[in-house]
Amino acid sequence: MSDTSSPRPPLATFCAAPPIHRRTVLAGALGAAFAAALPGQGRAAAFPDRPMRLVCPFPPGVATDVLARAYARYVGEELGQPMVVENRPGANGVLASTVVAKAPADGYTLLFTTGSHVANAAMAGTLQYRPVDDFTAVFLAAQSYGLALISTKFSTVAEMVAAAKAAPGKLTYATSGVGNVTHVAGAMFEKAAGIDLTDVPYNSPTLSTDVMGGQVDMTFISTVTAVPLVKTGKVKALATTGTRRPPSLPDVPTLQELGYKDFDINGYFGMLAPAGLSPEVTTTLYRALNKAGETKDVRDLLAESSLYPSTLDPKAFDAFLRKDLAYQTQLMRDLGIKVQ
Repeated sequence: MSDTSSPRPPLATFCAAPPIHRRTVLAGALGAAFAAALPGQGRAAAFPDRPMRLVCPFPPGVATDVLARAYARYVGEELGQPMVVENRPGANGVLASTVVAKAPADGYTLLFTTGSHVANAAMAGTLQYRPVDDFTAVFLAAQSYGLALISTKFSTVAEMVAAAKAAPGKLTYATSGVGNVTHVAGAMFEKAAGIDLTDVPYNSPTLSTDVMGGQVDMTFISTVTAVPLVKTGKVKALATTGTRRPPSLPDVPTLQELGYKDFDINGYFGMLAPAGLSPEVTTTLYRALNKAGETKDVRDLLAESSLYPSTLDPKAFDAFLRKDLAYQTQLMRDLGIKVQ
């Protein structure tokens, strides 16, 4: 930070100075005492003065990690300090959320979060944090057009549903764990289609590999991950879960188009900090993240992954999370999804 104090005057200035009265000395002493009583004054303006970390609840190399690193790169450039991505996969994102909830509220630790952060708390389990009240909403980066239902064994949803009804419980679908949006989508689809599928939970990136290899029959997967898989030609996208078709999958119908009128699942990605982060630092981070989201590299990455950028500020993002928590809590109740 640059020195904003007045430069030392030349000797002649001291010699020509007017007499110093007792009142002047007293005022100067009081000013110095007041400044000493405020040791933190001015520090907020220096943020950040050291590297920041962005905790990602997924392993290196997956699409969410790639997106997190894109934001981290540009935020670091904008703020003049590196933002380092720290991967903390495990427990459907609970591990990463716990790490950030317990971190100091100083702006140097952020969570790159997905909808699973709220869904975890919506289930009947005990967590070491509250998904909204124990965090500061900073930035909603992007939302998705929904998940994609992919398979190597079926060409249409109707074909898959017919096979499921002919052999209840035989067909399998891969998920990223109990309560993950991939699991919720499968449970919702079972109920909507009147079928019985077997859930196969994964806690590693091999989920996509096993779907492509036919070890499991299908999965609901984020469009971030689905688009490159579909482009390989090894899997087929049968439908998407949003209200409109993703630009990157224009020929894939939505489940609503196929007659499942109330089916609507959309994912999102955002940044949270520990609760109690100062408004000044929150604003600094929000502006840097928002600027990162406006870069061509990030916009192209979002478009390629069937995501669209968001413009929600911290206050609006907080309200968004509270609304989603209420919705997810009721949904988990209706589907009977609980922590095992």
